[in-house]
Amino acid sequence: MSLSFQLRYFLGLIPKAHVIDTAWTQLFEMRDELVRIEASQELARYRELKLQVQSDDFQRNKLEIINLRFKDSDQFHLLNELVTLEKLKPIRDYFKFSDSIICQKVNSISESNELARFYELEKFVTDPSFMQRRKETLALRYKGSPEYKLREQLQSLQKNSRLKKYYLTLESDEYHQFLKLDEAHKGDPLNLEQEDLKVESYRHFLKSSAYKNLLIVEQNEWQLKFEQLKFEISTPIFLEREAFLINRDRYSLSADFPIYAEYTELAKSSDIQFYLKCVNSSSYANYKEINGSAALERLLELRIVVQDADFIKQVDYLKNKNRFELTPEFELERTLFELEKSELITTYHNLKKRTELSFFDQWEIVVDENFLNPKLSTSLWEAENYWGSKIAGFSFSQATELQAYQGDKNIEINNQVLSIVTRAEKTAGKIWDPSIGLIPRNFEYSSAVLNTGNGFKFTEGVIEAKVKFRADKALTSAFSLTGSTPFPQIDVFRSGPGKVGLGIIDKPGNGGVKNLIQIRGLNFTDFHVFRLEVLGEQVVWKINNHEVHRDQLPQNMGELFLNFIGSIHKPLNDDSLPHHFEIDWVRCLKRKTV
Repeated sequence: MSLSFQLRYFLGLIPKAHVIDTAWTQLFEMRDELVRIEASQELARYRELKLQVQSDDFQRNKLEIINLRFKDSDQFHLLNELVTLEKLKPIRDYFKFSDSIICQKVNSISESNELARFYELEKFVTDPSFMQRRKETLALRYKGSPEYKLREQLQSLQKNSRLKKYYLTLESDEYHQFLKLDEAHKGDPLNLEQEDLKVESYRHFLKSSAYKNLLIVEQNEWQLKFEQLKFEISTPIFLEREAFLINRDRYSLSADFPIYAEYTELAKSSDIQFYLKCVNSSSYANYKEINGSAALERLLELRIVVQDADFIKQVDYLKNKNRFELTPEFELERTLFELEKSELITTYHNLKKRTELSFFDQWEIVVDENFLNPKLSTSLWEAENYWGSKIAGFSFSQATELQAYQGDKNIEINNQVLSIVTRAEKTAGKIWDPSIGLIPRNFEYSSAVLNTGNGFKFTEGVIEAKVKFRADKALTSAFSLTGSTPFPQIDVFRSGPGKVGLGIIDKPGNGGVKNLIQIRGLNFTDFHVFRLEVLGEQVVWKINNHEVHRDQLPQNMGELFLNFIGSIHKPLNDDSLPHHFEIDWVRCLKRKTV
């Protein structure tokens, strides 16, 4: 829960103390305003009039005066029916469209041959098979087609260096001479010892790169592939198909194109476009729906009825606009209406709706200390350690503390804010040593403690205080509740280094801490409202109205009273003193009993 509070506090989701103060002030202002209004003559007159006007006798008399015969008549119902029909938007839109030039033009175009032909062609071109053929034709691409790939293969072979060399070899004299010799000696091995010059040329060619290249080409059949591709690409069918694919306007060459072209040309017609725009509009759809409908026929019938002379005469007889307005009862109603809208009555109704004001029905403020008096109220506060004063007759410090308590000498009230002032000053005092008892000690610091043990105690309710202090490891500012014995002790808060601790301390020393939690991240340059709710067996801690901890109330604590303490546990740099533990206000609330 403390982590949730720290995150919300960091994000600015926890209200500031001054916001809580403002809400508290506004709550009392609303309460005071409501009390003032409830005592006013204007509200008394309003209640009197409202009671009178809402009475059964008044309402019955009003009904008799008004005599709603016209509203109960057939004439009224017929007129109301006619008005209702004429106010219907579809009816109004129908007449607006039917009386327009647009309607006349739409009706004229609807009978034209041009529109008939358009719909005939539209049925054809929207046929799925037609649309599929067009889609397939438009989707054709030369690149990636079989024709494109064949052309690409031919071009690749044309660039093949071995194939180029192959054809150069076939055209060479050396190759032709080789062929003659090869034919002449086919089947007979050559006798190289008896070779002549021609044989030498034959042998030389066999060892040449040209001959090796020729064998490679023929082994891979590249020349056959090349010749076959040349043949395929030169055929009329191929060339025609290739030209078709290359032509971006290829669809215009299809058999479907004349029909599609005629349809698109008609679709551009201003009359067709005008007609299609109108018939697809909501106005035309409404016109078609209303035309010939029962509602339209009833409206036309009623128009004839209400224009009859006898009907008009009967309506005039039944109507009497000024009947009730001339009575004293009407004046009472008008006065009530004006009061209802007045600023005072409006404010009254708004305040009665404010759920915050239920606070005064549920809670009683038993302590509301705002330190308005520059002197400490001794009827509520005692500037002493309660148990020290009760047991020894004076305050004493604990053995671990470095300050002496000096009563109200270290208490200041300025601008309605009380401060427990911790100072660096040599002071004589006493400490409590559990093994010895009370012993004198000279202190380097002084401070103060406040309690309400003799002035105020409570067993159940809410206690809260708006405070500001510095949180460090040497100084401790604390607000606690003590019962019939010094321990257990409820810490509303106890400052530490950059934090405050909240929880219950069963007994002195570290071993006595029970469920004490630490709250970090507070901006200690600001005031905060620390609140403790003691309701039944539950104890709930809140900071600025946000819950941070809860625990069970220790048993047999008895009546609780308040303690505010400033203490020092480690030596301090004198520059950090004096320290002011500031208390702006202290409140205690008690639930009202039925």
